[in-house]
Amino acid sequence: MNRAPHHRRLISLVVASVVASVAVIAGTPSLAMAADAKDKDKADAAPTAAEFARLEREVAEQRQLIIQMLQIEQDRYTILLKLLQTGGQIPPGTTLPGVPSLPLPGHAAAPSAEPEAPASTSLAVVTGHVQSRAGSLKDAYVYLDQVRGSSAHGRTLEIKQKDKQFSPQVAVVQRGTNVVFPNFDAIYHNVFSTSGRNSFDLGAYRAGETPRAVVLSTPGVVDVFCNIHARMNAAILVVPSSVYTKVGADGSFRLENVPVGSRKLVAWSPNAKPAQQRVEVTAAGGQASFTLDTLAPAAHANKLGQPYGSYKD
Repeated sequence: MNRAPHHRRLISLVVASVVASVAVIAGTPSLAMAADAKDKDKADAAPTAAEFARLEREVAEQRQLIIQMLQIEQDRYTILLKLLQTGGQIPPGTTLPGVPSLPLPGHAAAPSAEPEAPASTSLAVVTGHVQSRAGSLKDAYVYLDQVRGSSAHGRTLEIKQKDKQFSPQVAVVQRGTNVVFPNFDAIYHNVFSTSGRNSFDLGAYRAGETPRAVVLSTPGVVDVFCNIHARMNAAILVVPSSVYTKVGADGSFRLENVPVGSRKLVAWSPNAKPAQQRVEVTAAGGQASFTLDTLAPAAHANKLGQPYGSYKD
């Protein structure tokens, strides 16, 4: 098989990508310089030494960006050639470089909302106790917040719809988990949620039909309802990493694999206001105690934000 046409087409695509990248990047200071020149013409004022210095810095920064982009495109081209030569198989140890997020001159890089703990960070155990002002406590969890762990791609949780109830009614999943809602009732159910970025609507289906599912990607509480039966409800807590644990019947908990340092822990239970605490975790571990305030169950509307109809529950 003659691969020369494929190589030429690949080279053309890479060159076009490089030219486009360079044009976009290089165009930014040009527009800025043109705007500056226009403003200076209007003011009939000669450029100052400070303005010349600023333009020189911008040109130097843009030159560095172009060099980085060219290096990235060269790496991509090399790997794509390897793929063609091996029939599409990625050689062991080969990684495909990605394009980094490069800030434009005068623009600081946006900080990560969820700082990731370094892989070399020492891990420890945090123990403690969770109690409720109402006395009884059920289905309580403690998890590590403000940390970005790996997404739980490939993991699945099943929440059944049976006897006009969700089972389980309370669940905790790591972000990226696929949640499946099989219907075991002969009647129709319509699972939905209006919880922020985890909102979804699975439509109406009944027993025997293909179960529908949703991937929950954003940490937070997901309140799940049925659009037909107002008494059907479930609560899913989406946590940012695998560092979470269920609180024991006596209120005690043991949270493992907590990175050493100042860490934010959150205690959560359905129908309760979450409580958070910053804990100084050392190599010897840490301690934390939480008190949860119970919240009265609130009435909810259907998926259109309207009161429920006359369906019998």
